Amino acid sequence: MNSEKNQMLSIFDRLQIDSKLESVSKIYNNESILYDGRHYNLLYENNYLEPDILVRDIPFWMDMANRYGEPILELCCGNGRISISLAEKGWQVTGIDISESMLEEARRKCSQVEWIQADVQNFALDKQFSLIIIPFNTLGHLSDLQSIENCLKLVRKYLQPDGRFIIELENYLREDNLEFLLSKTRNLYSVYEDPDGKGTVVVTYENELHLPQQIWIWKLFFQLTGQKKEIIEEIKYRLYFPKELDMLLKYNGFTIEHWFGDYDLTPFTSESPRQILICRS
Repeated sequence: MNSEKNQMLSIFDRLQIDSKLESVSKIYNNESILYDGRHYNLLYENNYLEPDILVRDIPFWMDMANRYGEPILELCCGNGRISISLAEKGWQVTGIDISESMLEEARRKCSQVEWIQADVQNFALDKQFSLIIIPFNTLGHLSDLQSIENCLKLVRKYLQPDGRFIIELENYLREDNLEFLLSKTRNLYSVYEDPDGKGTVVVTYENELHLPQQIWIWKLFFQLTGQKKEIIEEIKYRLYFPKELDMLLKYNGFTIEHWFGDYDLTPFTSESPRQILICRS
């Protein structure tokens, strides 16, 4: 692992020394690189900060399925890594995502899941679920009150009377998480081989934090080595803090049954790496 990290840093250093970049320009025909299902896994599988980011939560979601049963609905399922893992163990799973590219990759990998392209603020289904999950910090994409209330209204509608709704978010009270957001420097995130054979893709990032609005903008810069063009993609997240979540859920008809700080089910504290809320309607 150290040799791989050193190689990645060496590539990053060479890019830093390189000539000035030309005007920001697309180097792909896709509307989005990040939400191209083929690039998504490569980006995260080869990331420099958390190499196990795509696998470390899977045992937790397996445990939740065993506890609360099926059918299971995953909101913001992306290219399906969690839904597919559950379906491969025999669970009945539905996955909803707004990105058709991500769902194309999910369908290619697995036909056992019912894949639905829809906005999590506006979807219609023909059944209720024993377990509804919104993992991997994706609740943060709902950045205003109306958006999250639209989503929570549908969760209530499609959650079985004795079902559970589970939210997973980063804990931005934790000092190192907050330090990451406050960093102003541009850093290396990932290096991977382009799925279309165009060469090596180097991904760097910058953070832009708007604390009064509780908004974090994560800027990702994609560049093919040997080229002087790059494309910037910006992902906007709402930072949801514990008391705010408590009130949002309460006033939208949910009771928080458990509040964990990590996948090992340790109780939540200000030093926990994440917030995992298990709720009932």
